[in-house]
Amino acid sequence: MAKELKYKKLQYLDRNESQYGPTPKCYEYLKNVKYEDLSWYSRDFEKGIKSSLSKRIANEFNISERQIILSYGSEDLLKQIIHYYLDRKEKILIPKEAWWYYKKVAYEVGGFNVEYPMYIGEDEGVKTYLYDVDKLIQIYERERPRIVLIASPNNPTGNRMTSSELRRFLDACRGAIVVIDEAYWGFGSTENDYVKPYIDEFPNLVICRTFSKYYALAGCRIGFAFAGKNLEELINYSTRYLGYNLISEKLANICLDDEEYYRKVAFTMQEDKEYMYDEFSKMEGFVPYRSYANFMLVNMPKSIRKDLKQFLKDRNMLIKFLDEEAFKTEARITIGTREQNQYLIECIKEYLRTR
Repeated sequence: MAKELKYKKLQYLDRNESQYGPTPKCYEYLKNVKYEDLSWYSRDFEKGIKSSLSKRIANEFNISERQIILSYGSEDLLKQIIHYYLDRKEKILIPKEAWWYYKKVAYEVGGFNVEYPMYIGEDEGVKTYLYDVDKLIQIYERERPRIVLIASPNNPTGNRMTSSELRRFLDACRGAIVVIDEAYWGFGSTENDYVKPYIDEFPNLVICRTFSKYYALAGCRIGFAFAGKNLEELINYSTRYLGYNLISEKLANICLDDEEYYRKVAFTMQEDKEYMYDEFSKMEGFVPYRSYANFMLVNMPKSIRKDLKQFLKDRNMLIKFLDEEAFKTEARITIGTREQNQYLIECIKEYLRTR
């Protein structure tokens, strides 16, 4: 048996959480947390800003600090935007092959989802999902939704929209509020050059990011967004006058100071994804899809899903076997440490040999 019960506890490769953790400098800070970080409210408002973190992000991107929104993770940002701007019976345009949460939140305010499809192509010899920008524009012009949501990279498919594709789309739908969910930014690219030009040119644009994924602070729940100049009402709505979580803010600043650590982790993950593309491609009936996130989507024979899920669980490995309208035969696998990834592949190989 391939290293049976190598792990004494369940390994959670099913929720896109970091298996590496944040920079070790975060732990050094936590060992010496001061009482004022726990007992006092933020005093940053006295400086005319929302927080030291929003000010730092604004300075680095050369964007007004007022246009930086902080939140309780990017999930909270998405909810705020949709709940504030989407009225009853209005439409939001979302990807069909996407995170279930997108499909739920509009109904909370009586709105309607209009879905746009992706298509499957190839990227450097590996299957991948792709945005069909022409189709997306066509659906937008027909439906005229109040809000349009683009996920780049998209969960669970892992594909992204290039900055040139994004510009073409934004130019065609200036009448809508466009939300770009970049929760998985950083794993495929750390490009930032487009942010300020797009925020300046498209005043109805919101770009949402988080410290949960690339920076491995999911437990701290801190997200942020760049908001276009037409979204002053959202900025006012989202402002927290007593400030934010001081410990989370300081941890986020520490992460931003250690880009070397995170680039090293992302490079290791990219190497492991290439290894996993190769290994899954050798397995009969398995199809891996190229991902620019910290997970990958793998299609597999439907007949083995139930037994494979139990086989892996018996070996303390959990991956996400999807069961949604758009995904009936796929599993989403969080990219773990190198040891976890290799063990997972070995376990699946063992299952295929013995079934």
